[in-house]
Amino acid sequence: MPSHSHCHDEHHDHGSHAHDHSDDRPAGSSETGTQHSLYPHIKFYEITTLNEELTNSGRAIVQKEWARRLSLEPELASSTDEQLLVNIPFSGRVKLHSILVRGSQAASSPRTMRVYINRTDLDFDAVEDMKPTQELQLGQTSEVQEIPVKRVLFNNVHHLTLFIVDNFGHRVGGDGGSDSDSDEDWEPTRLTYLGFKGEWSQQGRAPVQIIALPRPVDSSSQLRSQRQMASRLPARWAAAAAALTPTSSSSSITSRILITQNRTLLPRTCKRGVKYGWSTAPPRSKPTRFNQVTSGIPAPTSGPAAALKRKAQSTPVRTGILATKMGVSAMYDTKKGTRTPCTILQVDQCQVVANKTRASNGYWAVQLGCGTKTPDNTTAPLLGYYEAKGIAPKRHLVEFKVRDEQGLLPVGVQLTPDWFKVGQFVDARSNSRGMGFAGGMKRHGFSGQGASHGNSKNHRTIGTNGPSQGGGSRVHPGKKMPGRMGNERVTVQNLRVLKVDNKLGIVVIKGHVAGPKGCLVQVADAIKKDPPVETFREKMKRRILERNEGYEERLQEARETHLELKEVRKMLQKGEKPAAKFI
Repeated sequence: MPSHSHCHDEHHDHGSHAHDHSDDRPAGSSETGTQHSLYPHIKFYEITTLNEELTNSGRAIVQKEWARRLSLEPELASSTDEQLLVNIPFSGRVKLHSILVRGSQAASSPRTMRVYINRTDLDFDAVEDMKPTQELQLGQTSEVQEIPVKRVLFNNVHHLTLFIVDNFGHRVGGDGGSDSDSDEDWEPTRLTYLGFKGEWSQQGRAPVQIIALPRPVDSSSQLRSQRQMASRLPARWAAAAAALTPTSSSSSITSRILITQNRTLLPRTCKRGVKYGWSTAPPRSKPTRFNQVTSGIPAPTSGPAAALKRKAQSTPVRTGILATKMGVSAMYDTKKGTRTPCTILQVDQCQVVANKTRASNGYWAVQLGCGTKTPDNTTAPLLGYYEAKGIAPKRHLVEFKVRDEQGLLPVGVQLTPDWFKVGQFVDARSNSRGMGFAGGMKRHGFSGQGASHGNSKNHRTIGTNGPSQGGGSRVHPGKKMPGRMGNERVTVQNLRVLKVDNKLGIVVIKGHVAGPKGCLVQVADAIKKDPPVETFREKMKRRILERNEGYEERLQEARETHLELKEVRKMLQKGEKPAAKFI
């Protein structure tokens, strides 16, 4: 509550005095009340008030100008009880500094005010259960009270809700105290003025301290303001504003903005820089130097979906198959008289074991199994895994990533060599032949050292392996040294399919595939060549499903059997006796 000094109290012993009181201006004066006012940025037509006695009386006291702040009309009064709820929207983003309230010295003056920000759905039931942004205590006075708020809580406000909880009136009942339970004796809350101070800015721009209301100033104060403005703003701005002020017809416009010689409108603010919304730095010559549209660099993206999209062109549209390398042979063309070296791959019970989906696993893939494995050499978790799918244990399990869900296949179907078309290109991926521990000459092709001239027992050694001084006296990572050679993943691309035979279960491809006889080979459509035509892919998918008729019923039966056997195993662990059909 602002404190006011009275001249007759300070000078009670003087009959008259003629000194100046211009610096003893009260806090509620016209000069102070209009500074940083948010009056022009309130949406008056959207103001709503709950429990008001007269319709639109809450809007009227907010719309009242500062010059009429001491007027008793219009007045906001509560209707059914002492509580009021006022919603005030703003036309932009506001940093609230304080709230101006004028009540009275009577018991109807408001006492407790709760403030909520950026909520448009509040009513009396909601505010009772919600914690306010800040709770303010008002005084019982007829002067305009400027109640400061915690600015850190009101940095981004576009809607304000004021909840008047009670007033200074007390209930008259029983013993005349304030704890009576009578609902008839209450005093309505009355307000005659409501205003706000702070900083306003448009959405997405830096706040600008404004002076909202025009005020008459004399020539001396006008000169003083021009000197202050010239000291904190560039000279050309001050000169332009000084030249514009005497001829301007609206002092409110010139108090809020500056019109420079280039006819640019700038907010009058004491702070300049990038963090306040604008910069004095020169324009950049190449603002998009490293990310131009014509440079071929894709837009920066992140996330699993973006990763799958980037890898779509290098991901096959359908799954491959698993095969075993049987050996290397040759095919002869008697008409042309040519000999073509080839590799023979055998497909052994290659079945679909599971599907990986984008929703569950983050990518699309088909899990294939091939070969056979005895249950005695299979762990219990894997036995349950195969049991739930109705598939015998497999020797190998491999995933083949596909581009989308169109490349998935039902669980349990078996793939045959005619999955590939004669003449198409494939990629063969396998582990190379392991050659054990090898020296530097065999592993990396080192030339060795001299045979004579003082060389003793170092003919095949690699020599020094740790540089000194500038190298840091250490062995650098990746240094070529003796070690295990071979048994590395090797992919041979763009191999042509020469022959497929379902009776023999073989796929013959041109060229050589890494690895010894009996190694596992993953064969898939070549990623650097066009995939087989869509008609061939659809035809092979239809044939695979026709050959494995009833796969859905078998999978469902296997799942039900798996659940029953799972319960039986639990009963046996507890020492209980299972049903007769499982004994």
